[in-house]
Amino acid sequence: KEEAQEYLEEDKLKELVAKYSEFINFPIYLWSSKEVDEEVAVEETEAEEDDSEDDTAESADEDEEDASVEDEEEEEEEDDEPKTKTVKKTVWDWELLNDSKAIWLRSASDVEEEEYTKFFKAISKDDKPPLSYTHFKAEGDVEFKSILFIPEVAPSDMFDNYYNKAAALKLYVRRVFISDEFDELLPKYLSFIKGIVDSDTLPLNVSRETLQQHTSLKTIKKKLVRKALDMVRKLAEEGTEDDDDDEEGGEAAGDKSEDSSSGELSKYDKFWKAFGKAIKLGIIEDASNRTRLAKLLRFYTSKSPDKLVSLEQYVENMKPGQKSIYYLAGESREALE
Repeated sequence: KEEAQEYLEEDKLKELVAKYSEFINFPIYLWSSKEVDEEVAVEETEAEEDDSEDDTAESADEDEEDASVEDEEEEEEEDDEPKTKTVKKTVWDWELLNDSKAIWLRSASDVEEEEYTKFFKAISKDDKPPLSYTHFKAEGDVEFKSILFIPEVAPSDMFDNYYNKAAALKLYVRRVFISDEFDELLPKYLSFIKGIVDSDTLPLNVSRETLQQHTSLKTIKKKLVRKALDMVRKLAEEGTEDDDDDEEGGEAAGDKSEDSSSGELSKYDKFWKAFGKAIKLGIIEDASNRTRLAKLLRFYTSKSPDKLVSLEQYVENMKPGQKSIYYLAGESREALE
């Protein structure tokens, strides 16, 4: 059909395979062409022309008694040079289109960190490694495998058209790509989470609308949210441990602790700077996870104007007898100052 002519184009076929069948078990090959450089011998006609020119030159110089031996040696060297040239050649061969490995099918203990980083960059088109990731398998009534990533930098349009933004997760059913615009997989405030979900429970040959109403999606969403928040919690705990180590090091090493306090931000500080607003929105929107989210909040205080602390840390440092906490709310710290 005329309207389907584009599916005869090599680039279109590669695009479709990369999008929908990149991780299926069976290899997909495409008979395609490419240009390569090849060294070939100079054609006989060119060689004959070179020989005739040499003969003419020799006959003209026969009577010249002052021809030097050096010139003759140079001519002999030129004759001995290989007569080849580089040409462009079109070759046809079977090209493997789906060489990416579905690393989520393997055990987390068998996957190297470099593989996770490479996989994250491939699915997110991000040139930086992720801040954190979690790789897990859910079992029970609904079975699926998933890898979730927290990027280092927030998308520039993260809060533009916030309530119409879809989750940045790719949904697969038995390694066949279904969609990357499913609102039902994660709540809006976690739309920055990137990764994949591969389910063997969901039906494959149904419409998008039917799949959206499938009861298994609610179970998948609930487990994904728990795993995502648990990943953020572990990132926060690592940051707290680093702070404790810095304080202990400061007591033992005196002024040397200044290097750690004035150095690079911890991973959780980077996370809070990029996605802190999303966590605050989650507290407003997600009542069932409000307690978990509250533990992820960070604040500047009068005692800690340059270092973020949790509410729990603030309460631990309260003076004896202090019963009230006063706060200022604003767009940013700079605006309040």
